[in-house]
Amino acid sequence: MMTDAGRLPRMNEPAWRLRLARLRRAIGPLPLPECPAQEGPHDWLFVTAEESRGWILDAICREIGSRQRGTWTVAYGAKTDLPRARVYFFSHYLLYMIHLRRNPHIAEGRILVWYTHPREVRYSIEEQIDAYNRTTRMVFACSAFRDDLIAKGLDPARGAVVLGAADPKRFPPHRRGKGVIGLSSAFYERKSPDTLLDLVRMLPHRRFLLLGKGWEAYARWTELSSLSNFEYVSAPYSEYPRLNSRFDVFLSLATLEGGPIPLMEAMMCNAVPVASRTGFAPDIITHGGNGYLFDVGAPADVIAPLVEQAFDLTSDVRATVKRYTWAAFARGVHALANDAANSTALRR
Repeated sequence: MMTDAGRLPRMNEPAWRLRLARLRRAIGPLPLPECPAQEGPHDWLFVTAEESRGWILDAICREIGSRQRGTWTVAYGAKTDLPRARVYFFSHYLLYMIHLRRNPHIAEGRILVWYTHPREVRYSIEEQIDAYNRTTRMVFACSAFRDDLIAKGLDPARGAVVLGAADPKRFPPHRRGKGVIGLSSAFYERKSPDTLLDLVRMLPHRRFLLLGKGWEAYARWTELSSLSNFEYVSAPYSEYPRLNSRFDVFLSLATLEGGPIPLMEAMMCNAVPVASRTGFAPDIITHGGNGYLFDVGAPADVIAPLVEQAFDLTSDVRATVKRYTWAAFARGVHALANDAANSTALRR
C-alpha cells in the first residue's frame, strides 16, 4: 500500500530490480535525450518515480517523448513541483493521484495516465474513479483492466488501450519444428511454479526450456530441476532471440500480468502461445487461431491438452503481432493526446 511521504509502494528489492532490469532490456537503450522548452510550457511533460530513473518506466516515457516533434522533458518523483505543459503523461496512476492534489494546475493541460495492472493502494476505488474521470485518457496496457474500471464507474470515453510491444528486428521469425515448450520469466509465485512442475511431469515426451532468474528460490526447485525433460537457462538478454528461436510453443502461466512482454517477443519469433487470460494475452491471442487461452488458475490437466494442440497449429503467429512495435506504441499514445485536443467532449 502507499508508504509515508507519498512514495510509491515497493516490492521486495531484489525481485523488483530483477523485473525492472528485464523489462528495460526489452525496450532497449534509452532513446534521444530530452528536448525541453526554452520558455513557456513544454509540449509534453512525463512524470515517473525517482526510483524508476533509468529503468523501464523512464525508458517508455522517453520512447514516447523522443518520437514526436514537440518539446518534452521528464520530471521525477511524487514531491516534485511540476512545470506547466500542454500534455502530462504519468507513468503510474498513483503518481497522478498524488500530483493532482500537489499540482492542481495540471488540470489546465491534457492528462494521460498509464495503467498496467491493479495493486493494493491506500485510495478507495471511489477516490480512484473520481480522479481517473478527471483525466483526458487513462491508457491501459490491456483491455481487461480497462473494462474492469469501466464496470466500477470509469467514464468509457476516458479509457483507451495501447498494447505493449517487441522489436521485430531483434526477434525474427523462425520455422517451428524443434519441439520445445518455452517460458521466460524471473521467479515469482504468481508465475504458478507448481503448475509448471505438474506440466513437466504430465508431458514427459515434451521438452521444456525456462529462461529466467531466481528460480532457485522456488520451494520445489530440486524436484523441477531434476526432471530430464526440463532445462533452465539464465542468460543475458542479448541471447534471448537465439533461445526464443528454439520455441515451438510459448507457455505463460501467470495469475496477474499487465503484459507480459516475453509473450509478445515469443510470438514475434513465431512461437504458438498457450497463455492464461491475464494482461494483454486475450488482446493478442485468438483461441484456436494464433494460440490458446486458459482461465487463470487452471490446473495442469486443463492446460496440457492445449499445449498438445499448439504443436499442431499451422498459423503464421508472427504475422498476427508484427504491428506491435515500440514505434507503434509511441504513436498510439501520441494519437490519444492529439485526438483529445480535437475532441469537444475531451478537450481540457
